[in-house]
This record gives sequence, C-alpha cells and structure tokens, in this order.
Amino acid sequence: MRTLLLILLGIWCLTAYGVDGVGSEALEKSVCMSLKTRPLPVHRIRTYTIKEGSLKAVIFITKRGFKICANPEDEWVKKAIKSVDKSTRRNATQTKPTGTQQTTNTAVTLTG
Repeated sequence: MRTLLLILLGIWCLTAYGVDGVGSEALEKSVCMSLKTRPLPVHRIRTYTIKEGSLKAVIFITKRGFKICANPEDEWVKKAIKSVDKSTRRNATQTKPTGTQQTTNTAVTLTG
C-alpha cells in the first residue's frame, strides 16, 4: 500500500510540475525584477528583446547567454541597441547567397 502511494505521489509530481498541457500557454519565466544602471560593454551583447508590461525593460542577452535587464530610456541602452542593430544588419549583408546552380545537360540512356 505504501509503495502504491509513493508511485501515485511521484506521478502526480511529474505531471503537476513537468508537463504543460496541449494548447496551454506557459507563463514566461524571465521577468525583470530590477534594471541595470551601469553600462554594459556592447561587444559582449549578442542580441536583445524589449519587454513591455508593468516594468518596461530591454533584456540584453550576452554572448555567454546571460540576460541583463536595462531601462529603455537610459542613453547607454539606446546606443547599445543601435550598435547591435547596426552589427546585425552588417552581418546580414555580408552573408550573400550562393549563385544559381547551373544545370548540366546529361543524357541518361536506360537499356532494358
């Protein structure tokens, strides 16, 4: 009986905390609790997202994967966003697609 209760408790824990239902909307786990006031070196920033809500913030994601919240009204944040956008555009224009592939006119003869 005790084993059965432990198994049921284990299954309940796994389903309650480990699985989101199909079609359910999972809440976003990264919420800014405070904003960084000192400037972040731009060369360490990989990308960013803008968070709207009760606390408006720019979430910078560093090259090491850290998420750092900053005030979107701060001057250093605006400059960092422009710099990241500029480097992203520059990288996009440097990556050129390969030219069209030329077709070869090779005839294949099948004999039966």
